[in-house]
Amino acid sequence: MELIRRALWEIWINCIGKLPILPGKVRYCIYKLGGMNIHKAGIRSGCTFQGRNIEIKEGAFINHNTFISCKDRVIIGKNTYIAFNVLITTATHEVGSSKQRAGDSIGCPISIGDGCWIGANATILPGVTIGEGCVIAAGAVVNKDCEPNGLYAGVPAKRIKDLD
Repeated sequence: MELIRRALWEIWINCIGKLPILPGKVRYCIYKLGGMNIHKAGIRSGCTFQGRNIEIKEGAFINHNTFISCKDRVIIGKNTYIAFNVLITTATHEVGSSKQRAGDSIGCPISIGDGCWIGANATILPGVTIGEGCVIAAGAVVNKDCEPNGLYAGVPAKRIKDLD
């Protein structure tokens, strides 16, 4: 039964829902009917969602081809903009023995505050909290929490500027 449920999710959300021909309002309805917690947010085509453990707050915008793994909780704040090709993943592995370093799969929640802007091709890794008003530069890899109202860039991302 679980296999059927997963297959239906993939077809409904990650095949039909990501079609570029769908108007945004239809895509929004598909995601809501699929059980995702979305509050008047815009989601462009090509986005992939692994799991429904996500809350996307009002005014948020997710651009084309963003990938969001929801093994654990993902919260995207109000008026937060996420550029294209962003990877947000709550899934990771415990470090295993030398026979297999990728041990048991685990999830760590991600929270992105209100009013943030996540640049193209950025990666947000498990367990990270991004404070409100942050800008994450294109291509940055966020592996630690980001304090509010800062510009973060680099690999790994570091605070490079305070924002008003």
